[in-house]
Amino acid sequence: MRVFIGYFIWGLILAAPVAWLIWKLDLMRVMPRWFQPRQRRAVRLPPQLEGIVIRGKRWQAPKDGTR
Repeated sequence: MRVFIGYFIWGLILAAPVAWLIWKLDLMRVMPRWFQPRQRRAVRLPPQLEGIVIRGKRWQAPKDGTR
């Protein structure tokens, strides 16, 4: 258990400055796309739930019935 705690503490000590450097130097823009977090897509609800409001915006179905 002492070994685990030791590695855990060292991981925290090393991870914080590395994360700060990546943020400060804006290194995420030069990383490959597959390494970056995925962009979130818009949620599409089934017709039964069209009236529900998500994050304050109501999704409107097209008038012609196609999606």
